[in-house]
Amino acid sequence: MKKLGIYVHIPFCKRKCNYCDFYSIKWSEEVENRYVNALIKEIKSYNGKKNIVDTIFFGGGTPTIIKPENMERIIEELKNTFTVDESSEISIEANPNTLTDENLSIYKKIGINRLSIGVQSLNDEILQKIGRLHNSNEALEAIDRAKAYGYENLNVDIMFNIPGQTILDIEDTINKIIEHNVKHISFYSLKLEKGTPMYLMEKNNKIIMPEEDVERNMYYAGRSIMEQNGIMQYEISNFAKDGYECKHNLKYWNQEEYLGFGPSAHSFLDNIRFSNPSDISLYCDNAEQNLFNRTTQEILDEDALIFEYIMLKLRLTDGLDTNKFKEKFNVDFYNKYEKQIRYLLSNNLIECFENNIKLTNRGMDISNYVFEEFMI
Repeated sequence: MKKLGIYVHIPFCKRKCNYCDFYSIKWSEEVENRYVNALIKEIKSYNGKKNIVDTIFFGGGTPTIIKPENMERIIEELKNTFTVDESSEISIEANPNTLTDENLSIYKKIGINRLSIGVQSLNDEILQKIGRLHNSNEALEAIDRAKAYGYENLNVDIMFNIPGQTILDIEDTINKIIEHNVKHISFYSLKLEKGTPMYLMEKNNKIIMPEEDVERNMYYAGRSIMEQNGIMQYEISNFAKDGYECKHNLKYWNQEEYLGFGPSAHSFLDNIRFSNPSDISLYCDNAEQNLFNRTTQEILDEDALIFEYIMLKLRLTDGLDTNKFKEKFNVDFYNKYEKQIRYLLSNNLIECFENNIKLTNRGMDISNYVFEEFMI
């Protein structure tokens, strides 16, 4: 039986953040109910009992905005359709002001065992600037409330490279998060995506992004504090105490298979990448007719699979195991990439061991450049 991860997109927000380019719409109860019915039809469309599901991830949008009874319906249908392992990691993304006592109690009851809280910063001016609906006190209160309900497996998202942000802001935010005994931190650099309000603000000279060296120093400062406190880097943007690494995201980085449900959700199955349309009206219209418009994005041949595998594995601090690479592709890594390895070693971008290759700290800083070397 195949082991799969499942991603469920909940495309609702009270208000879209100024930097966000993920597909989402403004929440309404009527659209929520129609959407959940369509989502359940899509889940039922799979003959899933032959597949073991060991991770489920609810992303968005703001998944915690929908009624908890609807979340219960979705999880129940996933368990009816797929063979969901009893020890599965079931994660849900949350904004701090949606983690009510009622929600947390029901999430615990229906098997959600990991929360990913979008804090981003504990500087209230920064939070206002990027369009977040919570303040710093509400963020810390949400963490404490979740822990009071027994949630030990908590992730907090923190963003750096925000206009007006300083290294001291980063250090203060991370120190406070660590004081609240959070086990996992996702630490992302803000990239302005075309079409977002902040992209237009920069284009019109209304905001100024930090200089590149400041951005890197923010990253180094945050990484240093986390690792001094036993929250170790295991992927370019992710840090965790031992045993609290995100199992679902590791599926992506290990090139394992997963199914995505909901508008804009992506899947990877049988070496094919496919996706649902980023249009909730079209998604619901189709589902009500038992039609599911999944668009093939890419059929990966062996060369594409190899390149992607290298790129994904090198994102991890454990790096790429050359023995496993040979088992998977029947190719000797060191022979195939002898020239690239010599070049990257000479520029201190990778480290090589007998059966392992990984990025150096410098290599992580310019990881996309390193990956391009393996495009042959």
